[in-house]
Amino acid sequence: MRRISILILILCAWLVSTGWAQAQKPVAPSNVNPRTPRSPRKPGIPQMPHLSQRVGALIPPASATHDVTWVECAAGAGDALCGYVPVPLDRKHPKDGTINIYFELHPHSGSGRAESAIMYNPGGPGLTTTDFRDYPLFLFGQNLDVHDLLLIDDRGRGLSAAIDCPELQHGTTPFDQATADCAAQLGNAATFYGTGDIAQDTEAVRAALGYDKVDYYGVSYGGADVSAYATRFGEHLRSVILDSPFGPPDLARFAWERYGTHAKPRMVTLDCLRSPTCSADHPFPEAELDALIWTIRLHPVEGDAYDANGNLVHVRIDEEALLNYLMWNDFPGAYYGLGNFTSTGELLAAARALWQGDPKPLLRLGAEGYFTLEGDYGDATFYSMGAQMATSCVDIDMPWDWSKPASERKAQFAHAVLDLPWDYFAPFSKPPATGLLYSLARECLYWEKPTPSSPVVPRHATYPRVPTLVLGGDMDSRTPLEETTKVAALFPDSTFVRVAESGHANFLWTQCADKLVSDFVSTLQIGDTSCASTSETVWPAVGRFPRLAKDARPAAVDPDSQNQIGLSERKVVTVAVAAATDAMQRSMIGYGTGVGLRGGTFNTDYGTYWGPNLWTTTLTDCSFAQDVTVNGTVTWEVDIEILGKYGSFVADLTVSGSGTAGGTLRVEGTWQAPGPVGKFKVSGALGGQRVAVLVPEA
Repeated sequence: MRRISILILILCAWLVSTGWAQAQKPVAPSNVNPRTPRSPRKPGIPQMPHLSQRVGALIPPASATHDVTWVECAAGAGDALCGYVPVPLDRKHPKDGTINIYFELHPHSGSGRAESAIMYNPGGPGLTTTDFRDYPLFLFGQNLDVHDLLLIDDRGRGLSAAIDCPELQHGTTPFDQATADCAAQLGNAATFYGTGDIAQDTEAVRAALGYDKVDYYGVSYGGADVSAYATRFGEHLRSVILDSPFGPPDLARFAWERYGTHAKPRMVTLDCLRSPTCSADHPFPEAELDALIWTIRLHPVEGDAYDANGNLVHVRIDEEALLNYLMWNDFPGAYYGLGNFTSTGELLAAARALWQGDPKPLLRLGAEGYFTLEGDYGDATFYSMGAQMATSCVDIDMPWDWSKPASERKAQFAHAVLDLPWDYFAPFSKPPATGLLYSLARECLYWEKPTPSSPVVPRHATYPRVPTLVLGGDMDSRTPLEETTKVAALFPDSTFVRVAESGHANFLWTQCADKLVSDFVSTLQIGDTSCASTSETVWPAVGRFPRLAKDARPAAVDPDSQNQIGLSERKVVTVAVAAATDAMQRSMIGYGTGVGLRGGTFNTDYGTYWGPNLWTTTLTDCSFAQDVTVNGTVTWEVDIEILGKYGSFVADLTVSGSGTAGGTLRVEGTWQAPGPVGKFKVSGALGGQRVAVLVPEA
């Protein structure tokens, strides 16, 4: 859904496919809008020459019609066939001009004709589809013996005449003005990029290639694309797969905002209660979150803090910041710059610290998450901010009359917000939930809709009876369960699967979701879904941010070894381990060079990008508590080839400071790895006494 949907998480498909940054993790500065792709500028795509009957060693399918113009594929497409199909820009006036819809076709490996074409849409809106080929190629690898994979760049995106509005794309003008200028640049065409038109483009490509049946997989806003296609051309669907789908229930005014704000408490609650570290200190997380929201609403917190890259910035944490900066991390992975619920998992401990007079942990979260809408979104063929606006602004029911000027729309919008019940966005109040940084409607105030757009689904739409699998993450606050279950209910033959400990885009979070999707395409049967009900990985959360080691929770004595240290040094072990994991969390959301919570620095070498590799983090005088200083190295195994699955964690640490007798520690275990939560096994010596203790891994 919108640019938040798939941008951050899927940008790494391109990064992996191009092999960019072999030695550095590609994460943009923290002041970039986290609802958009956070990537360096994508290299320009070369001009595509027209081809004749053959493209490389592959032959276009015999079923293809003369409507297809075959072209050389863009870089990175591998063994694919590429081309475009011209369609009317304005279907009400088809003679007024066309737009070329670009596609990339990966033929099946087996003999004979393909059973179907698997179509994949990553959402956005505004994102290219073809640049994200690595994900569907991975996900449907076992299906490509008898199925083709068809990737289509939606109109206005990728290589389908990407909309490029310079002011909006590169953040050179205030957002509202840039939005108005982009709409003016498009003129009457500002209406022609809705999802209803995109569905008709998709059908034109299917028909031109001659496929009778397709399996349509939509992620996030791609769910709206699937619904639009299904309600118009359902007879050509073999199956439907919806992953975290944005859909018609979410198109009503203020629906998206309401679903999201209602889902935030569940995200925080589940994250904490599943973590033995957090749950021990926060047995009633939802009540604490409510208290934090009220605290910040009445008394905003302001001060200086270091972001994940060690930059000192001034931060103000009010209710808008809490909603937008601190709770937008339900995207997966170290490779996506949001760190597997890092801020969600630290929020309650930061609140407790604030109430104890220590605002530093909360301010740090604000510094790490801060963004504005005005930013450089890079190459428009990778992500088009203009296409984002041109699609979402005409798809969704807005609380104003499009024929009115922006000044009158603004008044209509304010009146519509005033008419909402006071608790409509509970536990948040109406101003942040309808503000520019959060509200879909507010962002579109200065867009133009010169003529009625093609609706996402036709009036009185009929959803087809085809096998349908819908996945919803129980910690997804972007397209939460309240929404995804309603989308699923629209499809008569759907099965909804709730995926535990999963955020947005389930196939990126669990191998269970991957297998369910792939097996479903093979058999059109759902099969055993029990794997989805158990947390595959429990993401680490924080119980407390102690100022001094004496305020920490002590490590447990290892019953299988001979521990000699007492209670106070067992607390030192806890904060020493926390210093190491805290640096790793910051390395996941920054460039790898940062500052410890209470002082010191760390530096992370990310290794290579391909296959299993080790991240190596060096701690220099790092402090999680003021009176314990930690030096040493941490290594963590990361495997990008299986979508960011993590493994072994080993740290060799030297501990000193006024809060400890000092010594050395070795920490061994796994971190953010699939399976039940284990415990770090900590050995070594403090004050000349043997250490043999255990610390929870999450």
